[in-house]
Amino acid sequence: MPETPQIRKRRKFKKKRVAVALILVAVVILLAVGWYFLHIVPGPGSLMHFFESKATAATSVSLSGGRDPVNLLMNKPLVADFSSAPEGQYSPLTIRFLDQSRGVPESWEWDFGDNTSSSLQHPVHQYALSGVYNVSLTVTRSDGSKRTVIRSDILGAEQPPSHKVLIDTLREGQISKGSEVSFISADANSSVIIDGKSYPLAEGSVVKMRTGSDVGGSMNIRAGRLVSFAFPDVTLFVNGTQVAHGESGDCNLPSYHYFQVNLTYAVRPTKGDVRQIVVDGNRIRAGFENSQILITYHSGAFGEDLTLNSNPAYFEGTATSFTISDTVVASFEPGPGFTGPAPLTVSFRDTSAGSPGKWLWDFGDQSQSDEQNPSHVYSIPGAYTVTLTASKGDQKDTIIRKTAVIASPPRVIANFTATPLSGPAPLTVRFTDESINAPSSWVWTFGPISVPLNSSEQNPVVIYTDPGTYPVSLTSGNVYGSNDITCPDYITVTEPFRIPDKSILVKTGKRGYIEKDSVMEFLVQNSLASISINGGNRELKQGSVVRLVAMSNQQGEIYIDRNEILKFSFPDMALYVNGDLVAVGAIDSIYVPSYSDFKTTLSYYLVPDSAYTYIAISGYDVLGDFDNAWIRISNLGMNAGGSLSLTSSSNSTLIDGAMNETVHDWVIKT
Repeated sequence: MPETPQIRKRRKFKKKRVAVALILVAVVILLAVGWYFLHIVPGPGSLMHFFESKATAATSVSLSGGRDPVNLLMNKPLVADFSSAPEGQYSPLTIRFLDQSRGVPESWEWDFGDNTSSSLQHPVHQYALSGVYNVSLTVTRSDGSKRTVIRSDILGAEQPPSHKVLIDTLREGQISKGSEVSFISADANSSVIIDGKSYPLAEGSVVKMRTGSDVGGSMNIRAGRLVSFAFPDVTLFVNGTQVAHGESGDCNLPSYHYFQVNLTYAVRPTKGDVRQIVVDGNRIRAGFENSQILITYHSGAFGEDLTLNSNPAYFEGTATSFTISDTVVASFEPGPGFTGPAPLTVSFRDTSAGSPGKWLWDFGDQSQSDEQNPSHVYSIPGAYTVTLTASKGDQKDTIIRKTAVIASPPRVIANFTATPLSGPAPLTVRFTDESINAPSSWVWTFGPISVPLNSSEQNPVVIYTDPGTYPVSLTSGNVYGSNDITCPDYITVTEPFRIPDKSILVKTGKRGYIEKDSVMEFLVQNSLASISINGGNRELKQGSVVRLVAMSNQQGEIYIDRNEILKFSFPDMALYVNGDLVAVGAIDSIYVPSYSDFKTTLSYYLVPDSAYTYIAISGYDVLGDFDNAWIRISNLGMNAGGSLSLTSSSNSTLIDGAMNETVHDWVIKT
């Protein structure tokens, strides 16, 4: 078939299309070869902005040694110690010196080695020239003790050095918001995991992973491989585009370029155990403490290892800068006696760390205090929540302890006293309740007496009519319960007063004493009567019943003449007026111009001693020689003429009066 014009035209068009296609293929091949041989890739300069390091604030390299207030209460030896670190300025060089002395020093003297000094505890010093300086610190305690430490600090670096840091604690840590890693993937098999999903990273991908909040997690770099960047709040960017956001997991990065890490890692300021902190091979701290530890890590060194965990806090790697600083952590201990019956007094001891300067206590019963170590009384039974807020500057921390104090209902403790405890019948005794913790009911039992046998009064008065020895018991109670106390043989009632009926005259060189519990009683007939006891003069009103009771064996004087009491001078007497105890002490003087109803159980004894003794009873001489007898005279009173004289001293006795009975107990000395 002859070729038609249409067929010829189609054949020419096909040839043109083939030629264009060949030309396009050739251009593609040329471009590919050029791409390969001429390395037409984004140079490092084009990524400069992307890899710009995140600006980090100038961080003080501060290894301050926090002191626990509980330890301050212990008597530790005085030890001078300090650390030093760059302050953050490098020309001229500025160094912060941190006192880490132990043993409660109170003053500090620094010698910086360049003819300058300071008395601050934590001074900051500028060195004008780089070099080696011997720095000394002398600390002094309140008892005068002094200790000095000298160290050589090498100064001269114009740029902040990196430090090999190992921090191993049982406390909690966290990586700060905005911490990131960035790199260019150099292997087509690279991938990261976000929320359990694997995201492949093509070779040459520009990758950034950044934390969106302060979070806990882990990071591991080993031998140039990012093994993990496991944090719960991570954003993944690839070639400048956000690809995913969520919880990151393991990474598969066999190889990468331009690797950089920029992060801040903090160990939270909560009390806990620090196993060790090692900086450049030197162990600088370990033990139970509360300091805040802050680490800045910025590195792009290939092959540099890093291990970081948040719980428990662990960091091992290179730190561009680090800070160890005391932080206020509120803490307190109640006691002793934080449980017990109300009213309950509790002493609170502040054990806050970080050296706070202000305290605010809430005791849980609408009471507060701003003292450091307050004492508080819980008057109402209950369980109380105690809150302490400790602060220093703009730092503040609060601790709340529920049921820190438990005040149980108050238990009554029964107790009582009585006066007098002995005397002749009929004996009137006034009982005084001394029970504690607010008793509201009383049950008294006085033994086999006439009136009354029992009483429910708080402070009863009882009349003992029969001689004998009587027990007394008291049961005190309130709404919370009761308590008992029994005192056997508490009250002693002797025979009734006896009227002296035999005159007696005694003259001797022996020592004599009026006996304990001797009693003299009378009724005042004239309003001019008075008595002086313990230096204070008291009026004895007409009609008053006055009783004088000897509280111990003692020497003194009595002079009664024709119904006038002119002297009754003894050092240890009890004065009762109308049955009430008025005073106990030394009677200096007495004047009673007229009295009636005179009663006595005055007893006087002469100690065995070899001395001349004359005794006449009812006009008959019964003794008139040297003797060594023990002699007791009972119911000493006035003679028929209404007179009684008694004078006793260390070497003589004179008695002229009357009595009921005399006992002689002859002692033969060998």
